[in-house]
Amino acid sequence: MKVIAGPPLLLFDAHNHIHLGMVSPCTIDLSSKVGGIALMSTHPRDFPIVSQLCDTGCNRKDGRMLLVPCFGVHPWFLHQVEDGGAAEDGWLSELKGQLERHPHAAVGEIGLDGHRYHPQSRTLVSSMEDQVQALEAQMRVAHSYQRACSVHAVQCWGPLMTLLSKLKRERQLPPKLYFHAFGAKVGFVDQLLALLSGQKQQTELFFGFAPVINLSRCTQQHQKTAEVIRKVGMDRIVLETDVEDASCVYPDLVIGAQFLSDTLQIPLEDVVKKAWDNSKRLYGISS
Repeated sequence: MKVIAGPPLLLFDAHNHIHLGMVSPCTIDLSSKVGGIALMSTHPRDFPIVSQLCDTGCNRKDGRMLLVPCFGVHPWFLHQVEDGGAAEDGWLSELKGQLERHPHAAVGEIGLDGHRYHPQSRTLVSSMEDQVQALEAQMRVAHSYQRACSVHAVQCWGPLMTLLSKLKRERQLPPKLYFHAFGAKVGFVDQLLALLSGQKQQTELFFGFAPVINLSRCTQQHQKTAEVIRKVGMDRIVLETDVEDASCVYPDLVIGAQFLSDTLQIPLEDVVKKAWDNSKRLYGISS
């Protein structure tokens, strides 16, 4: 693995789940290598631990490392929370409460997944109709609180575009949309940019490419990811890992940064600096 040489550079992991790992992230000192981390909830049961980590000494306020709390319900676990009662009285109310408690929190991880099936029935774990309803509710909350959204999207591009078009017409889009571990074809980038253009209040668009997902398969997958990266350009890209193991954060960030550097023919140090600036813009970090 290539280690970034020279003066210390700030690496920002815009999307991970290390609060779910076997080892507490507080026991691993990332501060000399990683400047910031966005902790993504996937279920209301995650909300307390994410909130606690971001309130404790793990959130280094001296500038060495910043933890950004993110609260949302992932489409893989929607069926679990929906079984517990109406969203407005349950998990959606919890989401709003966490956003009120954490003025700089984002909404995530939320989204749609058309490939997550029950192993026996081979039907979607949560119907696409239910997923769209939940995503719409969470995006409306993000708009109301003016928070960024981290979006999971797998084999769902038709329903997703329909929903985004609806929210655009109603002026209910969140201020920032971040497509994490982006795996769509290059043409979908143009569709998203076209859809989000022409708004009175512009929605900023960001993309991330997680090594464990986007770079873990065959050469053909790497080529597809590289083509999309070249289309997106560095101004909209953040670094991410999507890992639960805190010890994997730094090496995966370096792998991702190196792939961006090689693909875009930009010096590695410039990729890291630009990704850091993009992450600050995404999460509204002022310093």
